[in-house]
Amino acid sequence: LAHEMNGNWYPWSMSSTPQDFIAAWHHIHDIFTNKSLDSTRLQWIWCVNNADVGSYTAEDYWVGENYVDWMGIDGYNFGTSQSWSSWSNPTQVFDNMITRLQNLSSTKPICINEYASTSIRTGNISNITAKYDWLQQFCTYINNKQIKIASYFNTDKETDWAIFGGIRGDSLWTNYSVYTAYRDCFQSNDWILVNSTNPRLISDEEFSGTGR
Repeated sequence: LAHEMNGNWYPWSMSSTPQDFIAAWHHIHDIFTNKSLDSTRLQWIWCVNNADVGSYTAEDYWVGENYVDWMGIDGYNFGTSQSWSSWSNPTQVFDNMITRLQNLSSTKPICINEYASTSIRTGNISNITAKYDWLQQFCTYINNKQIKIASYFNTDKETDWAIFGGIRGDSLWTNYSVYTAYRDCFQSNDWILVNSTNPRLISDEEFSGTGR
């Protein structure tokens, strides 16, 4: 609900105050709670940008533990694809905000709702190996940080984010460019594999972040 509120690109941050945001979150949360939707049917993710951009901090928008099931972060390695950006490893992208979220709550699981890396490490030149290495580093990083969910932003938008079906990759699957580091990470025993009978089905423990 209303993610990246500590940025300056969405209406719920550009044209409102943290107090407005918190009041709106509480109001919407209470509406659904009064409909008897329990935590097995609905989980609330309070998701911030990995860095504050604008007049307010992520902490200014904190809605309180009673109104949150998960704390989330969106973060990207833009490399040198933008005039204002430089290459950043996963620690540089996420560490500061993870610490800040843990200071807000020591009990809520943390997820990474959006993440991706460009292959543009220096100048305007693509470096597929650099992106492959970044994906491997990210896999190790989230295991060490006990991240329960990680969702890749698989769209070539501002730059070549995609790891499946994008403009670049280190391998091909049928006719699709892919990065094998992503596959290798999530096929390891460190992660819960999908239900082979019904891939859309997850357990209550997985849904709430209390599984392994």
